[in-house]
Amino acid sequence: MDIKKINGNLILLGVDYIGDEGVNENVLNYIKGNEPDKVGIALCETRFETLEGDNDWKEKPLLPTYKEGKIGPLIYQTFVDSINENLRRFKNIDPEVHVARLVPFMDTLDTDVEFIDRDITLTLGRAYQNMSVLEKLKMIKYLKATMLSFSGKKKSESVDDIKYHDDLVEGVLEKLEKFAPSVVRKARRERNEYMAKKLYDFSKNGTVIAILPKSRIYNVFKEVNRLKMEERFKGENTGVKHLEQIGKKVYSKVIRYASSIFFIALAVYLFLFSDVLNIWRAWLYWFLAVGGMSALGSALAKGHPFSIIISFLLAPFMSLTLHGPGWISGYVELKVRNPTMSDVQHLTSCKNASEFLSNNIMKVFLVGTFSNIFTWIGLFVVLPLLIRFVG
Repeated sequence: MDIKKINGNLILLGVDYIGDEGVNENVLNYIKGNEPDKVGIALCETRFETLEGDNDWKEKPLLPTYKEGKIGPLIYQTFVDSINENLRRFKNIDPEVHVARLVPFMDTLDTDVEFIDRDITLTLGRAYQNMSVLEKLKMIKYLKATMLSFSGKKKSESVDDIKYHDDLVEGVLEKLEKFAPSVVRKARRERNEYMAKKLYDFSKNGTVIAILPKSRIYNVFKEVNRLKMEERFKGENTGVKHLEQIGKKVYSKVIRYASSIFFIALAVYLFLFSDVLNIWRAWLYWFLAVGGMSALGSALAKGHPFSIIISFLLAPFMSLTLHGPGWISGYVELKVRNPTMSDVQHLTSCKNASEFLSNNIMKVFLVGTFSNIFTWIGLFVVLPLLIRFVG
């Protein structure tokens, strides 16, 4: 156990977050001896929920996640769960569980606990956003090998290096560093800054003991000292809000509205320079091509009849914004199947294609994806017909 003290109010304890289950007694004795006002633990709430083995969490429905548009974070959380499962299954390691078990003991000591690490889904999401197209493809390949491979060998290889770390998040970032070094360097700086700012703010109101991976001690220590200097000269620090957001690229916003701009321009042109029959014919072709192909995609994915009907009726309207018309049919499929977090966990442990494709999550995903793909096929098939009316 490594110890660093900062001005008496903040104490950093460095432990092994992956393999050292013998740390708890030493940590508890140290906390009892110092009686801090708060204990900071380098976990995020999402990781803690999965580690404590709460059955309520496993039965948590995914419908609210879908409604809130948090599919990306769900994928990243599934990825982290897969890392944990692969370490348990192939390396006999139960990462971070021994640290999570410290939390109930803090209640007996009447000491507040704060999770000081940034949500790992934010760390991965921001990293993905900053990657080039090639780097994104390599990251997707890594996620697939970790989560969705049926090969025990590939799943084992996905955690070969991580088992030697004392920090799960750093182990994952090191994997990403092989193909996106500049992105990972930024992710590391942000993570150090996030934890340091949390701890520094807490330490202003009492004594804080922070339990960190040993490999993070020096970086967080240095960042806290930098914050103190920044506050001394500027009177305040920038906080963490800018580290908790995932923005959208400008081009993605432009693409989103390209279809609707085209359709509105076409409608105005036809209204001014064509007859009513051509306007109705253009709309009919659009509706049949886009709606029909979207419904075909849902049917090929073996979606529920309701999903197929909804695809046909709504895809022509949703395609006007390029905002994932297929996800409407995916939403209907989600309502019908009502998958939970336990389905997500089961997805990553499937041993063959049949088991994988029959999973409730995959059913929802396939319906949404196929409906989306076939919507765009319909859209680009119908465009030449519409252009004829312009000419």
